[in-house]
Amino acid sequence: MSKTVKTRTQYRLVGSDYSAQEPRITTFLSGDEAMRKAYLEGKDLYCVIAASIYNNNYEDNLEHYPEGTVLELDGKTTVCGYKTHLNKAGKERRSVAKMVLLALTYGMGPSTLAKRINKTNKEAQEIFDNFFKSFPKVEALINSSKVFLKEHGFVEDWAGRRRHLTDYFLPPYEATYADERLVLEKTFNPILGCENRPIMDECLTKWIYQARATKNNKEFEALAKKALATEDELKRPKDSVILTANTGRIAQAERQCLNARIQGSAASLTKLAMIQIHNSPELKELDAKLVMTIHDEVMLECPALYAEQAAEILPRIMIDAAAPYIDVPMKCDPAIESRWYTSEYAVAVQSEYKKLTDSGLDRDTAFKKLYAKHPELPEEAIYRTITEGIDLEF
Repeated sequence: MSKTVKTRTQYRLVGSDYSAQEPRITTFLSGDEAMRKAYLEGKDLYCVIAASIYNNNYEDNLEHYPEGTVLELDGKTTVCGYKTHLNKAGKERRSVAKMVLLALTYGMGPSTLAKRINKTNKEAQEIFDNFFKSFPKVEALINSSKVFLKEHGFVEDWAGRRRHLTDYFLPPYEATYADERLVLEKTFNPILGCENRPIMDECLTKWIYQARATKNNKEFEALAKKALATEDELKRPKDSVILTANTGRIAQAERQCLNARIQGSAASLTKLAMIQIHNSPELKELDAKLVMTIHDEVMLECPALYAEQAAEILPRIMIDAAAPYIDVPMKCDPAIESRWYTSEYAVAVQSEYKKLTDSGLDRDTAFKKLYAKHPELPEEAIYRTITEGIDLEF
């Protein structure tokens, strides 16, 4: 294969991303049969989850009405084609289901979920309960991850990579003297010439006991202010105490234990795929080279002549990389670009232009405003995009 100087028109970016990588990893780690069945049958997991939450049919939660669905619109009978009619209620239910799974894997509680989906705490708790009834092994995964963290101080992904979460073992509350002289006096060992391990004397212990009795952050902040404000008549600290609450850091570490396993597993899978991509004889033959990753997406640089071939090979390698280790079907979506995300950028530019013309501006004025707003784009590229509807090729 002859080597030539690279130019923008001769080369393309070929990308492929793992579709729903983290939900699939969650399914694998939990071993939940209902979730695994959804992927084996090629179903949308979020719609399956929504059906369990709302106790309805799978099809009721799709973003679009299934092909062949008969609707009455404006007094006329309409038969839906493939993704031709949006199901607003279904899309909303699917979004809630997606948020529920996200909340569970990120350690959110019912109160946080309630705010995100505009429900009461009671309703959010009921949603969680319904989810766990349908997918019990996910709850078991959450609990076992917490137990493992408590016993070992770290969690592991499927490949054995560890994430240490030492904050989990912090004491809920700590107290120390604000005056460094008092700290030195009480902890310094003149024989060893260093500080001893801090010893909790009666004063510090008293404040910690009071801190444990507080019921919320507001009460704790008031107590901490009181502990620090103790002064003598010379306005110098006299046993002034700094109270620190570690409860938030402890809770955060506990919330992170499952997510660390899921995200760590996703990262390990992507790294494994990158090695196989780099070593692929097929891609080397096409002069396709790995250039970067973006989250769960892998990007190659490839001669334009072979871009379509590379776009077929890349997702296959990524899927095959998971197969020996992860028993949940993986899916990858390829794309070919002259520049990263130029298609999406073109759609955004076209949308901006439409808004300008819809506001009453004539085409020339709208174009000038758009060009002034996007000095990074050549005038010809913008013109062709808004007049011919093509991607930003330049």
